[in-house]
Amino acid sequence: MAETTAPLALVTGATGMIGSHLVRRLLDEGWRVRALVRAASDTALLRSWGLELAQGDLADPPAALADRFRGVQYVFHCAAMVSDWAPLAEMMRVNVAGTRNLAEAALGGGSLKRFVYLSSMVVLGMQPQRDLDETAPMVHTGDNYNLTKIRAEETVQQFVREKDLPAVILRPPYVYGPRDRQFLPRVLGSLQKGEFRFVGSGLQPFSLVYAGNLVEALYLAAVRPNVVGEVLLVTDGRVITRRRMMEIICEETGYPMPARHVPPWLVRAVCPVMEGLAWLSRSPEPPLVNRFRLKFMATPLTYRIEKARRLLGYEPQVDTEAGLRRTLAWFRENRPELMPNTGAAPLRPQD
Repeated sequence: MAETTAPLALVTGATGMIGSHLVRRLLDEGWRVRALVRAASDTALLRSWGLELAQGDLADPPAALADRFRGVQYVFHCAAMVSDWAPLAEMMRVNVAGTRNLAEAALGGGSLKRFVYLSSMVVLGMQPQRDLDETAPMVHTGDNYNLTKIRAEETVQQFVREKDLPAVILRPPYVYGPRDRQFLPRVLGSLQKGEFRFVGSGLQPFSLVYAGNLVEALYLAAVRPNVVGEVLLVTDGRVITRRRMMEIICEETGYPMPARHVPPWLVRAVCPVMEGLAWLSRSPEPPLVNRFRLKFMATPLTYRIEKARRLLGYEPQVDTEAGLRRTLAWFRENRPELMPNTGAAPLRPQD
């Protein structure tokens, strides 16, 4: 019997939370993995797994990336500049031009079977989003991240139409899990500084996605037939309120449950003032209050995943409460500097 060669996948963003979980999943499936990494990236974890590392930058022209794509059958484009304050030109260079360069290089490799692009629910705007599905329009907000992710999706879809790029687009909401550098570190940092406030009641619902669930959807998007050109929303399949999320975080970490609330109207009024002052002062850091953070704190954000279930056979294996507890256990072990300094044991919920 002839030997079969394991699939070869190229992953961008492999040093990040989502990309590293995806790499581990692909290796466990027996795939060969090549990670496109910048020279300055921390690749210690990836090196410990023994996968192939290929230096390169999304800003590199396709010709300069060509050898990285030789023999590549599957591309998972997970890299992006995620920021609520980065300059537009830099975000366009990474998120839009970088996606175009990658798509050109992938097609030039000659072996491409599937290009999976990781987008974001940010393309749906800042307004309340209740039970939205893939028919919801993309909404421009004036925010740089929103604009560049919309442009990147449009670039991928253009390549599908005009160059037969076999692409699938996945849109997750806020993503959390072990090795998270964005979502939970910010929340834990605000608890540690005593700065956390609920905006409104805290009962506004939102959908999240655990890294392991998202990786399952990424994998299925690569191997399932008849999904080229599709856009798919991916969540944990559950809804949680901001208050319940904070209860779980405080139970697991020992932080006291926040008790202070700020009226939403007040935060909405302050946002443009804070953003304007930060912009005028050319602050390199975002203001404490801005529209991006208001969306996270108070806007209803819930989504339907029936299409992913139907086309991918996707079914979340970890619900949000269990996923949060798993993630916080990882933070207790690996990021103790974000835990309370009281030395108190974490509070556990009653069974």
